[in-house]
Amino acid sequence: MKRAGITLLLFLCSVAAVAETLRGVVQNSTTSKPSAGDEVTLKKIGNGMEDVGKTKTNAKGEFSFTVPPAQQPYIVWVQHQGVTYTQAGLPGGGPVAVRVFDSSTSVKDISVLEHAIALQTSPNGATLSGEEIFTVANQSNPPRTLYGPHTFTLYLPDGATITESSVQTGKTQLKAALVPTSEKNKYASVFPIRPGQTQFHIIYTVPYAGKLQIDPRSDLTTGTLMVAAPDSIKVSPSDASVYQNTTNPQFKNVNFYVAKNVSAQQKVAFEIAGKGEMPREPEQAADPARGAPGRGEPAGPGGGLGVPNERPDPLHSGQWLFLGVLTLFLAAGATFVYTANQNAPVAATHAPGQDRSTTLLEAMKEEVFQLESDRLQGKIKPDDYQAAKSALDKTLQRAVQRQSSAK
Repeated sequence: MKRAGITLLLFLCSVAAVAETLRGVVQNSTTSKPSAGDEVTLKKIGNGMEDVGKTKTNAKGEFSFTVPPAQQPYIVWVQHQGVTYTQAGLPGGGPVAVRVFDSSTSVKDISVLEHAIALQTSPNGATLSGEEIFTVANQSNPPRTLYGPHTFTLYLPDGATITESSVQTGKTQLKAALVPTSEKNKYASVFPIRPGQTQFHIIYTVPYAGKLQIDPRSDLTTGTLMVAAPDSIKVSPSDASVYQNTTNPQFKNVNFYVAKNVSAQQKVAFEIAGKGEMPREPEQAADPARGAPGRGEPAGPGGGLGVPNERPDPLHSGQWLFLGVLTLFLAAGATFVYTANQNAPVAATHAPGQDRSTTLLEAMKEEVFQLESDRLQGKIKPDDYQAAKSALDKTLQRAVQRQSSAK
């Protein structure tokens, strides 16, 4: 009996020796105070997500879990006023800081920064495929999360069948269903609109008989509305003064129709006619291995960051990502550049055989996320942010070019 007791004691000591503590603190960024009484769930990444434990924050917003060490981070889920906020953390490391916001069913200062639409038909012209990206900004002050039955609404063409719908905040991309409303062709999302930027991505198909009327209106003000279509498809706006027709040398045989500062009441409908598919790959404006034409500068990390954009994009400065990403969706079948691999951190060096442009692209994505995070937290001045983003945009553009040319 004594031997069994000693064995049990040794076992418990060994378990305690390998267990570590994951600590964290939850800060309410609406009130700038610790968030007390929030439910905290710790999840482990495995075959899906497994609940490890639950607790609540104390009066100082603190929480802790005693768990075995892990190679991959645990995921902390904090429930605050009906909205879940997540953060990754490793046991034994520094405290996990989670920012939450008070929720409201009515939040002002929400607008669509960018709404991009790409259209193409099936080879026989019987089906129209559409892909749309909405970048929604919540600039409420003090910051609050919009939470309710209809947080974001959008209009799709008559007869549209949604094949994919997702939403992204930061590096997290989730499937998020759209539900039809009582108004024809109007759909709604229930995904909470947190302070900062939220991106909605929708893919759909529509039966097509050679012509179709499309009305991409919104209930919110839209900073930039862009429609992209192969030049074999004629786009005829109802109000020709709304859109500016333009092209980009990188994307041959594609026309872009851009409208700026679109109000909720403005008429932005257009008719399309004809058929055509997006090009399979974007045109390369320069040899990506040698950098910009005539400059003799490398396109890789370091010196490439400082090269100015000598060919302005159709959209305002710094918007190459908005333009290029949309086109790459349909033209090259590329993955959305803001989507990061959640299970594999970016390596400092690339493995043998791995394409250098892929490594650079992943690194640049991480830099973009960090830059946006610093901006949202007020850690960087506006002028410094614009300068850094311009340099990152140019370098990321070159990385995408090299990755596309390597395929």
